[in-house]
Amino acid sequence: MQAIEARAAKAKFKRLFVLTTRASHWFIEQGFSETGVDRLPRARQQLYNFQRRSKVLVKSL
Repeated sequence: MQAIEARAAKAKFKRLFVLTTRASHWFIEQGFSETGVDRLPRARQQLYNFQRRSKVLVKSL
């Protein structure tokens, strides 16, 4: 996770998003917080599969 965050920060990303159906507790332990589909980038919102009911988590960098 640290390597991914460092790479994202180097690329000047402001946030990381993850979608998960099973491991939300682990991502929350890593500093992510649950958010809504509406916070995803527009292109990703259009691809979101509501039938999977994935949780959307975000972490500010």
